[in-house]
Amino acid sequence: MVKTKVSPRQLIILTSGFSFGTVPLLLPSSIAKLAGRDAWLSILFGTVTGLLFIWIFAKLGELNPDKTFVEIIQLYFGKMGGGFVAVFFILSALVVADQGVWYMSDFIRTAFAYTLPALPINVFFIAVLAFALLCGVETMYRTAEMLFAFVFPFLMIIILMIIPNMEPENLLPVMEKGVTPVVKGSILFLSNCTLPLVFLNTVYPVCFENVKEAKKALFKGYLLGAFTNLITVTACVLVMGSSLIANLRFPMFITSEGIDILVIFSKIEAVTFFIWVSVSFISVFCYTYAGVFGLAQLLKMKSYKILVLPMGLLLAVYSLNIYTNTSYQIKWDSTVWPPMSFTLGFIFPIVLLILSFIRKIMGK
Repeated sequence: MVKTKVSPRQLIILTSGFSFGTVPLLLPSSIAKLAGRDAWLSILFGTVTGLLFIWIFAKLGELNPDKTFVEIIQLYFGKMGGGFVAVFFILSALVVADQGVWYMSDFIRTAFAYTLPALPINVFFIAVLAFALLCGVETMYRTAEMLFAFVFPFLMIIILMIIPNMEPENLLPVMEKGVTPVVKGSILFLSNCTLPLVFLNTVYPVCFENVKEAKKALFKGYLLGAFTNLITVTACVLVMGSSLIANLRFPMFITSEGIDILVIFSKIEAVTFFIWVSVSFISVFCYTYAGVFGLAQLLKMKSYKILVLPMGLLLAVYSLNIYTNTSYQIKWDSTVWPPMSFTLGFIFPIVLLILSFIRKIMGK
């Protein structure tokens, strides 16, 4: 297959958008349930710890510069074992992509259209996703650059607008219940914002001529995404307090509803919706591309685009049953996804990294 060309700037934006992803509206309540008012400490601790995982992803790509994650799996685990592991990786990417579609549909029906069925929303979102995949990843990455120019400034403006509503005492006392809640919150942060970045190995580093520049871009994008998550969660805690946002479904959206500066800057929750849809689309695109492109490589196909429409139909059907209800979604995300993401984002990469070092020392 023809390899895509990606610039370091595009990788920074892609990594930050993927890390921010589908979590700006859901992450604050999830972390607040575990860490309380120390949610911001959980993100700081998780960000520092996550640098180790990013180094693993970067080093694994540096030692295998001409291969994607699926090809690395097949190289070191063999045809049979590598096939099973690659299928698990591919299916995981597609399942998580469908979860992103479900999140968006649930948000729209909860916040805007109570009576609108989920299927039309899911089909529309997946149709746009399929169109983006058919246009090619280079087109999508350039689109992500354009979206970043609008989304990030808008997000910063929203944060600035809610400063008058912030109450610093909502962050005090620090570490009232000890270190354990902070660690639990950081694990949730890692499982949602750091470990999924392993799926970016589909484009890193095979799509770059200069691996060192790509490595720097990967770290910069991760830190930018972590910083965005930090200010988002901290802002929610400062405005409403950890006890309240822990029981809210979309705390960031509700926080933006409270903005009322003069007459012009009010009722701007539509901007929050635009931000969330944009970063969600980038995240879902990355998951879907990793799954479809990995499947095409596993089947030795010349182009992944042949699989786009069949996978799109399957995603549309499965998106209705990916979660039975909101309670099941919350339970799955808090109990099943963390160990699953740890397997995908740490166990597999660290084993492959060790085998890569052995191969380098002993020879091919």
